[in-house]
Amino acid sequence: MASNPMQKKARNSFLLGMVLTLVIVLIIGVLLVFLVYIPNKEKEEERGKEVVAYVLNQDVTSGSTITTDMLTEATVYESMVPSNYVDTNVIATMLAQNDGTSIIAKLNMNKNTILTTDLIMSSENPITDDVRYVEYNMLVLPTTIAVGDYIDIRLTLPNGQDLIVVSKKQVKSLLGDTVGLELTEGDILMMESAIVEAYIMSASKIYAIQYVEPGNQVAAAETYRPTAAVENLINTDSNITEEAKEALRNKFISGLRGYIDTERNAYIDEQQENLETRLQEEIENARAAREAYLSGLTSY
Repeated sequence: MASNPMQKKARNSFLLGMVLTLVIVLIIGVLLVFLVYIPNKEKEEERGKEVVAYVLNQDVTSGSTITTDMLTEATVYESMVPSNYVDTNVIATMLAQNDGTSIIAKLNMNKNTILTTDLIMSSENPITDDVRYVEYNMLVLPTTIAVGDYIDIRLTLPNGQDLIVVSKKQVKSLLGDTVGLELTEGDILMMESAIVEAYIMSASKIYAIQYVEPGNQVAAAETYRPTAAVENLINTDSNITEEAKEALRNKFISGLRGYIDTERNAYIDEQQENLETRLQEEIENARAAREAYLSGLTSY
């Protein structure tokens, strides 16, 4: 049967419309691929995968300890952070659960800083079994000393020789002239030896000196050599590990003890009196500091 010319024309128009629609859809699809999908894919490849970095949620100063509560996790693209960013693996390594280490800031850093391995380090003084909290009230302290500072403790002899007794210890507490430190058994013995000698030699001085940029400055070499009696005690003290004993012995500079003894011998007649006087002062100062501390507690 012959087709109606009007029907044929309508059918052709419909087919033409479908073809045009498909062509337009195809063109739009191609445009979307080139204008949207490909650029987005390229940007995604440039950004890299998503990673978890750590951001400071408060300001920190050089040499201060960074605890986990001072950090906020941030999910970012890999290209948005330095290649040495600190991730969960780095944190886990630096905070190994059984070695007592902690994270230390190398520089002053502001809140919202993304941590990198260049900005932090592990603690130089891990907490070992022989570490104890000790307070001293006989040290000459800097006027600007504050909790968190790192200090060397030095002994100046009457002849002007200046010796480092213990180096790079963090100030844990400060009340008047009383400073609290965390020291190993070996450090404590070295301190006691130096304190007694400072008491005997009235023209000597035992004092603290601060580090300027503790996060970037290595600990100074300790140059003080204790008395023979203290050296013997260090060698026989079971609280000090063999590794620590060897490290202490390696610090003892040969011949230096002779210079100290020469200065000390000048006080041989009055050394007992000097020692008793200064020890009494230490006891009285400790008692006064304790009373001031307790008074501060009761005032709240």
